[in-house]
Amino acid sequence: MTKNTAKARLREGGAAVGTMVSEMWTEEVAYVLAAAGFDFLVIDTEHGSADVESLQRISRGARSAGIAPLVRVPDIGYPFIARALDAGALGVMVPHVETAADAREIVRCVKYPPVGERGFGLRSAVTDYRGTSVADAIAWSNAETMIMAQVESRRCLDHLDEIAAVPEIDVLLIGPTDLSISLGVPGQMLHPTMVEAYRQVVAAANRHGRAAGIHPSDIKVVQQGRDLGMRLLMYASDVRLLLGAGRQAVEALRPPQ
Repeated sequence: MTKNTAKARLREGGAAVGTMVSEMWTEEVAYVLAAAGFDFLVIDTEHGSADVESLQRISRGARSAGIAPLVRVPDIGYPFIARALDAGALGVMVPHVETAADAREIVRCVKYPPVGERGFGLRSAVTDYRGTSVADAIAWSNAETMIMAQVESRRCLDHLDEIAAVPEIDVLLIGPTDLSISLGVPGQMLHPTMVEAYRQVVAAANRHGRAAGIHPSDIKVVQQGRDLGMRLLMYASDVRLLLGAGRQAVEALRPPQ
């Protein structure tokens, strides 16, 4: 079964680079992002309109192309998480995580017994259309599925150590827009208050053997996170990448007025 390339990079102490798939619900987008060199993609079902068929289609393409498919679920909850994983995702990005209880609930939903309580359904999307035993499927899934807990509020910052201490949490992932709103500096991703919050997240992640990460649309903010020690580096989305490249091309080619 498919190796989680993003989780492997983090295990080795390196950085994993990814982007969001927010509107292009085709498996071709996975092949393009893999060819560009991304380690993972995150299919957005919190703010995006992807249905379960889209999840399975993109996840299948990603697994084939060698890029890890992850899903941002709408909220903490078994139906959201189990459906994403059963469609072939290799992990979840979960918003609105604010306490250790939230983190434990995510683990319960993601992992099979004895670690969690995920119900077993051996679908072809999960096994890459290859036969496997129940025991092997459980061992593989519990080892390879990845949990990214989003840091998006002051309350989450207050409980960082408790959240990071929960076994099986892999990444503390900053959602900088929501966090900036919560901290009273909306949209100011490099405000000193935000930079101090970034430092807090990195420190908590390091104390508990997790990776810290961030997902902004400004590459300078990603670079700031990297320089502070973050290792899960997400930049922009499918649409923003296409829009940026398109604008550059038009500016380079349009004759002077």
